[in-house]
Amino acid sequence: MSDRTHLTTLPSGVRVATIEMPHMQSASIGFWTGTGSRQETAENNGVAHFIEHLLFKGTENRSGEDISRQIERLGASIDAFTTEDHTAYQVKGPAEQLEPLLDVMVDMFQHPRFEPDDLENERNVIHEEIAMVRDQPSQWLEDLTSAAAWPDHPLGRPITGTSESLDRIDRQAVLDFYHSAYSASQTVITVAGRVEHAQVIDQLQRFLGDLKAAPSLPTETGTAAGRGFEFASRDDLEQAHLAVGFHACGRHDETRYAQKLLNVMLGENMSSRLFQELREREGLCYEIQSDLMSFEETGLLHIYVALDPDQLPRALDQLHRVLRGFVEKAPSVQELDEAKSYVIGQSRIALENTAAQMSWAGECLLSFDTVIDPETVHRRLSAVVPDEIQALAERLFRAELLVTAAVGPGRVEPILCDWHGGAFD
Repeated sequence: MSDRTHLTTLPSGVRVATIEMPHMQSASIGFWTGTGSRQETAENNGVAHFIEHLLFKGTENRSGEDISRQIERLGASIDAFTTEDHTAYQVKGPAEQLEPLLDVMVDMFQHPRFEPDDLENERNVIHEEIAMVRDQPSQWLEDLTSAAAWPDHPLGRPITGTSESLDRIDRQAVLDFYHSAYSASQTVITVAGRVEHAQVIDQLQRFLGDLKAAPSLPTETGTAAGRGFEFASRDDLEQAHLAVGFHACGRHDETRYAQKLLNVMLGENMSSRLFQELREREGLCYEIQSDLMSFEETGLLHIYVALDPDQLPRALDQLHRVLRGFVEKAPSVQELDEAKSYVIGQSRIALENTAAQMSWAGECLLSFDTVIDPETVHRRLSAVVPDEIQALAERLFRAELLVTAAVGPGRVEPILCDWHGGAFD
């Protein structure tokens, strides 16, 4: 933890971190709960995301319109998001407006009213959000990929819920989940920018009051579930949207640094092997990339590509060849060093921003119960050697860990089924 990062646990159990950046003009504030869609059941799937929407609908003291107007007239912006394992509410504004911004944020977080009319209105909004995702193949593919990776498991369910599960969620279900998820032990507050830690703590103690203690919601573990395949037929599409993934390590695994670098060399940037081979040399696609999903005890390294269905057999052959290349030979020192420079450089650039510093602190506290100095992570990345990359590729790129999902014309499905069934045997 750097010397400009400060941590305090309030008497209620709420953890607060500040990152003092005196040269900045802004302050970014994050209110986090360490609960997301993976703490839901099949019956109430979507309730965490539903609550995220409802906190903007008003409190005992402010209407939803009041919240928006008071934030924006201070020159600030507000946003929120729900993930599998946390929910976050974030504001960025002028540093001199810290006190009134905290006042609004605390009110939203601690005093939502959950009026029946608001529930019904926002239920309709989320139905439209679900429909919008289905209209966008790349977004729908994200849900299908999770379903293929973790079938019959909370990690495999859509964060928005389904139309059917959303309609089952009543006000009592919302209240029950809120009181467990938004308790003191689950709450983290992070502030970064031109602020002073003592000032933040003083203001929070005046505004926050005492969040109630509540038992944590159970978390079902998510181990590798075997070889999953999901396909959604859309004959109105001109392209096939394909995800190929492999069950990977969780955020505490010692190989996570090698896994990050493997992902960069595989498909994270324009220098990556997939981009160079499939797009630049073969001209098979416009967009191809790889990404990581990391949770407490599991993860997924997955590749996304959109292309003409007629090019699919060639693309799958090339993709397989790139993956096998990592298994059969360690990367050169130069290739690995370039990946390290990219990751560390992008990290340092991003963390010049108060919002990124605030997010870093929040995610660290929720995942590791401390704020990790980014330079510590950079040193661990720098220490990875080529043989570690090859060993990790041998561990990950195996038939029993393969996950495939796609959205596209129906004629694509048999091609993918054949490849999925035999490519890594």
